[in-house]
Amino acid sequence: MDILLADRFRKMIKQSNLRITMSQLVEMTGVSPSQIRYWEKKGYINSEQGEKNQNHLYSINILYRVCTIKFFLDQGYTLAVAVKKEQERREAVKLFREFIFNQKLSVEQTGSGKGEIILGKIAENPNTEVYATIEDGKTELHLRKSE
Repeated sequence: MDILLADRFRKMIKQSNLRITMSQLVEMTGVSPSQIRYWEKKGYINSEQGEKNQNHLYSINILYRVCTIKFFLDQGYTLAVAVKKEQERREAVKLFREFIFNQKLSVEQTGSGKGEIILGKIAENPNTEVYATIEDGKTELHLRKSE
């Protein structure tokens, strides 16, 4: 993906003013309003509220956070552990996102459902690059002399 295009997408997501109400959050996640209020009171999630007695509005990031916490709760974890696991997942995603956005990836489609992605050169051996091939839903990593 072109770096400028990736930057544009990143800015759009960060600047997104898309918000949902508590009712929508409840409907989308299956988490009860009382749970959401409790999580907000504990500081696990936050909402925006213009004035007192107005609807609470939640960002898309909070929607993801609530879904992830609920996922871990459904796996049998306590709320405290589910929140910790969600925070760890969020940090891992942040690192992965940084990796992707900082790479000068080259993507080439080589056929229907087939392609090659050049991930970059090896730091210790700049004459060698890492690339991935994708075919029939299977991804493999390879090394080769860089051009």
